[in-house]
Amino acid sequence: MNILIAHMTWYPSGGDWTYIDSICKMYESHGHHIIPFSVKNEKNFPTPYDKYFLESVDYKSFYNKISLTSGIKTAINSIYSIEAKEKLSLLLRENKVDIAQLNSISNYQTPSIIPVLKKEKIPIVWRILDYRIICPNTTFFVDGKVCEACFKHKYYNCILNKCKKNSFMASTLLAIENYTYFLAPIYNDVDLFLFQSEFTRDIYVKYGYDIKKTHIIENSFDCSDVKPQYAGDNYILYFGRLEKEKGIYTLLDAMKLLPDIVLKVVGNGTEYEKCMNYIVQNSISNVIFLGPIWGKELDPLIENCEFVVVPSEWYDPSPYVVLQSFSYGKPVVAANMGGLNDLIINNENGLLFKAGDSVDLAQKISILINDKNLITKMGMSARSILENKYNPERYYKDTLSIFTNLINLNSNL
Repeated sequence: MNILIAHMTWYPSGGDWTYIDSICKMYESHGHHIIPFSVKNEKNFPTPYDKYFLESVDYKSFYNKISLTSGIKTAINSIYSIEAKEKLSLLLRENKVDIAQLNSISNYQTPSIIPVLKKEKIPIVWRILDYRIICPNTTFFVDGKVCEACFKHKYYNCILNKCKKNSFMASTLLAIENYTYFLAPIYNDVDLFLFQSEFTRDIYVKYGYDIKKTHIIENSFDCSDVKPQYAGDNYILYFGRLEKEKGIYTLLDAMKLLPDIVLKVVGNGTEYEKCMNYIVQNSISNVIFLGPIWGKELDPLIENCEFVVVPSEWYDPSPYVVLQSFSYGKPVVAANMGGLNDLIINNENGLLFKAGDSVDLAQKISILINDKNLITKMGMSARSILENKYNPERYYKDTLSIFTNLINLNSNL
């Protein structure tokens, strides 16, 4: 079958891309054809379909200084993109598409493409990778804590709290977007919402989504080419975005309590420079920042660590860093937050600590780093769970069944 994959990037850009890349390779390995629908960028992987890609938008400039005319145009296109509708219509006229999988499309393709697909009787599956369509700020995280003030469509709270980048303009734009799609419920035309974790699905159901139109398929991870390494090289590892919601400052505070343990930090983000200053100001000398590292260059760092720390303080749906860590037989010390509770079985494949509690985190790190046998035992369990619960074939069979059923249903309409 020909599968349209709509996503905001077509190049390595974080955990979401890791998922996109893995499923594309999986579908192709079973003989299916991928048709990407994304945004133009010089970093994109080459594809014959890039002529249908959208022009990129510099939202950083929009959130700062921009002319009134350009600002209004950008705001409208970020909510309902005429360009996306036209480009997708052209793509569908020139290419046969059997089913569409939407991923992260807000601000770029936007939900405006849903009616285009519906008109052509193409089944629509939306793989939920974040909370954007129920939380204007995407993360349920404001001012250093979880926030659900927009529950029951009270999106005006996003404006009052200036949730997005502490910007009135940006926050207003996001609130308008959420009100737009609440009043014009295009989302109802989505055939099925796919979720990464039970936690994430339950949040969406809580916010009014029909549980009958939801399905949980945990992320898959192919570890067949990865050899587990249960012995480490006396350091622990954090890799991912450097943002407040990721709990990076809680981790740094924990490391201040553990001066004899080395933490290596891989990643970049808006808090990078602040984190560098933070360790200097707090005399934290056992943390090494390595900057952004991807792909094969990252692999040895995971392979040789003792274990990985994931201190997220937001409703993290299902971070790929956990599965990457499991592939190398590494336990994960994680916050008891969001989808992490679905990934980590406490005392079996890792340890859970109270989110935001640096003392509890330091205690959990200390317990594990001082028990090599426990590290090995948990690492072996992590690898076994990955191979059995998160293997690509399980994901593929479940997904194919859903795709086939939806295609058959739509063909009979």
